[in-house]
Amino acid sequence: MTRMKWVGKTAMSGVLCLAVFSGSASAWEPERNVEFIVPYSAGGGSDINARMLVEVIRQNDFVDQTILVNNRPGGSGAVGNSYTFNKRGDDHTIMTFNGGQMMSMVTNDADVQLEDLTPLGTLALDTLLLGVAADSDIENVDELVEQAKQDPGSVTIGGAGRGGEDHLAFAMLNSSLGADFQYVPFGGTGEVTSALLGGHIDAAVYKLGSRMDPAQVRSLAALAEERLEAPYDDVPTFAELGHPDIKLMIFRGYAGPPDMPAEAVAYWEGVLEKASESEQWNNDYIDKNNLIGTFVGAEESAEFYSEEKARYTEKFKEVGIIE
Repeated sequence: MTRMKWVGKTAMSGVLCLAVFSGSASAWEPERNVEFIVPYSAGGGSDINARMLVEVIRQNDFVDQTILVNNRPGGSGAVGNSYTFNKRGDDHTIMTFNGGQMMSMVTNDADVQLEDLTPLGTLALDTLLLGVAADSDIENVDELVEQAKQDPGSVTIGGAGRGGEDHLAFAMLNSSLGADFQYVPFGGTGEVTSALLGGHIDAAVYKLGSRMDPAQVRSLAALAEERLEAPYDDVPTFAELGHPDIKLMIFRGYAGPPDMPAEAVAYWEGVLEKASESEQWNNDYIDKNNLIGTFVGAEESAEFYSEEKARYTEKFKEVGIIE
């Protein structure tokens, strides 16, 4: 497991709806149950992330009130984003927010954009893999590409959502591998897994944080910059296979509704920082999923997300998903 920590406050230009606050400790604390929105279906990467974070918070008494996970899947994250947006000013509502949600905002011209939410912090960086069911006849990327070339459009690759990170990874594969794959979007990685194991799709793109069982899914290649650690240390990167342009890293962060009070932003930022430093979080989530552990504060996350949004927009234009 690699760990990084960003420090220092960065002055914001005002393009995001994040309230500027001092770094001093806040006296505000939740006074009732907290609603933790997951904009994807149960069993996927965001759901696993949220439930593990809630467990770490509970066992370490970081928050005195109960935190209830509420899955709001649909529209590649748009349903959950809209639900959170409509909680304007509510300091008892938080939401998982990852690169895929932001990509979907861009590609689908969603009603709720990054600027309509309040970034709270970032705790991990994730990457993606391409895989098939363990009992599939496909043993490697070359065989998958050859099958697609023999019968263009017949090979289906599933992913979570349309216009998100899985869709972008798929588009990069299609563009760089010279194959004609067909993309099949699902409501979350849990649904992708069921479809793959049920034989309804030929392959899938999925994130490390989704916890695909290596006994059930054979990973063919990773979109990481370097080879991953065990249990994926035998999985080559696309760069190793001669495709250095196929690489993608995804952030896993959190956001609140627009106009969240500054004291609440400071509070949730502090909770996230405590969680990032806990042994349980690093052992049971970061290490177990081979992620890059990090802590990025609220203001730094706002700037980072804005920069990533610009980068994703450029990538989507390169592969022809948006004009």
